[in-house]
Amino acid sequence: MKKLLLAACAAIGLSAAALEAADYPKMNLKLAHFGPKVFVQSEVDQWWADEIERRSDGQIKIRVYWGGSIGKATEILKLVGNGVIDFGATPQAYFPNELPLIGAPNAVPAVFQDRAAAVAVSQELVEQNPHVQAELDANNVHPLFFHALNSFYPLCTKPVTSMQDFEGLKIRSFGAFQPPMWDALGAVGVNVFPPDIYEGLQRGLLDCGFFSADLYKATKLYEVATHMADVGVGPVTTWPIWVNQDKWNNSYPDNVKQLISEVSQEAQARSLAALAKAEVEAFAFLKEKGVELHTFSDPDAYNAAIPDMIDVWSANMKAKGLEAEAKSVASFWRDRMAELENLSH
Repeated sequence: MKKLLLAACAAIGLSAAALEAADYPKMNLKLAHFGPKVFVQSEVDQWWADEIERRSDGQIKIRVYWGGSIGKATEILKLVGNGVIDFGATPQAYFPNELPLIGAPNAVPAVFQDRAAAVAVSQELVEQNPHVQAELDANNVHPLFFHALNSFYPLCTKPVTSMQDFEGLKIRSFGAFQPPMWDALGAVGVNVFPPDIYEGLQRGLLDCGFFSADLYKATKLYEVATHMADVGVGPVTTWPIWVNQDKWNNSYPDNVKQLISEVSQEAQARSLAALAKAEVEAFAFLKEKGVELHTFSDPDAYNAAIPDMIDVWSANMKAKGLEAEAKSVASFWRDRMAELENLSH
């Protein structure tokens, strides 16, 4: 029957590809994005939407709404879980109560050394850890793929070159686990959402931003702070593309799920490659803009001062009554990270 149909299509000038595309339903979907389009990862998210449309021959269209235009960063998860929007992009660390487990590789600094390892640990926790799966079920969301963030470095209004320079320094922070790190270094973590960092530095409410080099380039923070310390905290995972779990499991046709999954896997790889390139380019760009990269006088003392951040996270989870769940996640996290980072180095 399919051969006859193909022959008939050929007779009227239709290709096999067009026939396959016709199998996709017409879908007009929305992606609520917390960030601006200028992030490296945002470019990949746009490619993801465009590529799904291209491969479905225009049947599946995904419109991206940037910068929280149809939902604030802290609202997007619920909007996806309730089915109000189809897809969402917002960091898991913004939801410490809803996503304390899968949010950890995003929220906890100074753990990973390798971007790909950070992403793989998050992806494999979703696939293998029952406590993480239960957490996602409770919020009715499923992550299609994860991005990473390049290592964060302090970008300050004055040089930071020694342990003494951290004393009392007001540094941009977010979540529950950066503040303990800054406390250990003698600095003060100030929780600030990304859009407010520029003004915070400009008005003296912050002494330092805390972003990766590519994000400093994208957000133009080099205009208000020109001193970068060369001590970072390593990469972390960051926002996935979230999809409503009920719709994904029960409403999307199998061929649509297969297409979206294939493009998502490619997008994750594309994101990692783009981040590596962007970091090199951003350091060169910042130097051209007058940012001075300062060599820290005692990096060993810096590293020694930072506590074991997985232990810090685990203690926080225990206080929330999640000791067993955290133990399961932390054990997998440490073991798999060690395997992946040994392989990658």
